Amino acid sequence: MEDTYLYINLNNLINNLNFLKNRISSKDKKIIAVIKSDAYGHGLLPVAETLFENGIDFFGIIGIEEAENILKKIPDAKLLMLKGINLENLEAASALNLSIGVYSLDYLKELLDKIKSSKINKTLNLHLKFDSGMSRLGLGETETEEAARIINGNKKYFRVEGLFSHLSSGNDLEYTDYQINNFKKIFSAMEKYKITPQYIHISASSSILNGSLLDDCSNAVRPGISLYGFNPNKEIKYGINNNINRINHTETGSEFKLEQLMTLKSKILQIKNIKKGSYVSYNNTFRAGRDMTIGIVSAGYDNGIPRLLSNKGRFLINGCFAPIIGIVTMNMTVVDVSEIKNVKAGDEVIITGKDGLNEIKIDEIASLSDTIPYEICLNLGKSNKKIYV
Repeated sequence: MEDTYLYINLNNLINNLNFLKNRISSKDKKIIAVIKSDAYGHGLLPVAETLFENGIDFFGIIGIEEAENILKKIPDAKLLMLKGINLENLEAASALNLSIGVYSLDYLKELLDKIKSSKINKTLNLHLKFDSGMSRLGLGETETEEAARIINGNKKYFRVEGLFSHLSSGNDLEYTDYQINNFKKIFSAMEKYKITPQYIHISASSSILNGSLLDDCSNAVRPGISLYGFNPNKEIKYGINNNINRINHTETGSEFKLEQLMTLKSKILQIKNIKKGSYVSYNNTFRAGRDMTIGIVSAGYDNGIPRLLSNKGRFLINGCFAPIIGIVTMNMTVVDVSEIKNVKAGDEVIITGKDGLNEIKIDEIASLSDTIPYEICLNLGKSNKKIYV
């Protein structure tokens, strides 16, 4: 019996996209929409099709299956494999005209060996990824010369279509300056070796939304989580060198007009009255301090509700907040409905989303669960049937 459904509002996706297009850090730049991992749990194809219908034709993804599924529906889509591809998929990637992220000298050499021994008769489009200071995937500055030499010596096989990096903390503006300056050095080195990429990109959601980047030598941006309604920035940290790569003012109208796409709804299975002193759910973590009316909701951690919401989260029922009491279980959660009028079995429960004047945001759930909205979205998307509205 399915009582719990995840509603995805695609109009909010369009509104978020339009908001991002007009940010000063992304205005007039190519948008590479990051829709990896099932569009952060929102559904790969519905999100891709909606974005494509609204002017986005370039997508950042991870797996070859994602690429195949997108291109069946959107043959004209352009796809960047952000983590490269497994070498056994090279012929398929070539046939699909995928752009391949290259993150190390070893991987570049392996690609070259593989393509030379294959029947591929076309040039691969590469996006060279450089580590500008995150210490994650990427070529180092000292590897630039050898990478350029390999590429220039094998133009039959390789074309550098893109150059990119990733900012570790787009809201820490001093460190962002440091990373951008490193990226500029690499970009200059590539120019020296006569490698002129079509796409240069370093900014993702955090740096797009901080509204202050200007001189990052890019012509493209990669929004991800912001498309789905979230601002990953908390407090913007201004360093002492705050005039190197940034504009000198804060964007006007900077209240972020982003709306989450997800609403998770379930229902009440049962209403019961319990006496003062009664225990609720496993391990006796909650004991009623008074006579109470409780509701048993037909959703639990199998539906992506974090167990860490036990005894501290809340749901919405009839427009009112209902605190979670006791431990969240696999398929059920108990809430206190003592103060909610006319509540009954079968009533709708909003786990995240709006109900009347009140709202429970995924940001709140993530904060109470000591995690980030990315993880909550992924878990909700994996666990529930989606309905698109």
